[in-house]
Amino acid sequence: MLEAKTSKRAHNRQIEIYSLAVQNLYMSDLFFLSKLDAAKIETERQRVISLLSSVLDAAWIYEVGSTAVEGLIGKQDLDFLVRVPAHEFNNVRRLLDQSFDRNPKQLSNDVYQGYVVESALDVAVQLTVADGPHDTFLAFLNLLRSDRKLRISYNELKRRYHGQPMNAYREAKRNFIENALSEE
Repeated sequence: MLEAKTSKRAHNRQIEIYSLAVQNLYMSDLFFLSKLDAAKIETERQRVISLLSSVLDAAWIYEVGSTAVEGLIGKQDLDFLVRVPAHEFNNVRRLLDQSFDRNPKQLSNDVYQGYVVESALDVAVQLTVADGPHDTFLAFLNLLRSDRKLRISYNELKRRYHGQPMNAYREAKRNFIENALSEE
C-alpha cells in the first residue's frame, strides 16, 4: 500500500514537472511586457558593453532596443548592435563567435549575424554591415528618439501584443519599423 502511494506521488510529480516544462516552453513563445528594473538593466548593460568592448572597437557598439529610448516599454531585455564596415564583418564575426553563441532563430549570412548573450535577462547582439541591407537599427532608433508620436504608437503596438504569440508580435514590429522608415 505504501509503495502504491509513493509510486502515485512520484508519478504525479513527474506529471507536474512535465506540465511546468510544457508551460514554460509555451510561455517562452509569447510576448510579455515587463516592468523595467532600471538598476538590473544598467548593471547588465555595463557588463555586456564591457564584454563587447574587450574584443571589439567600442565605436562599433550601440544599444538599440527599447531600453535605449526614454519612455519606451519593453520586455526587460537588452539589444545591442555591432555595426562594422563590410571588410571587417568576417573578422568581427570570428571574434564574436569566440565569446557568444549564434542565435539559431535569426538570420545568418555574409552581412548579418545574431547572437545570444548568457544572462539572467534576454540579451541579444546583432552584427551587421554598415550601410548594408539590414543596417536599419540606428535609423529607427533615431526616429523613436525624435518623434514622440512614434514612441506612443510603438508602445501601443507592444501593449496590443502583450501575451500574444512572439511570432505575431515580431511580424507586427517588423511592419511597424518598415513603415516608420519608409515615411522618413
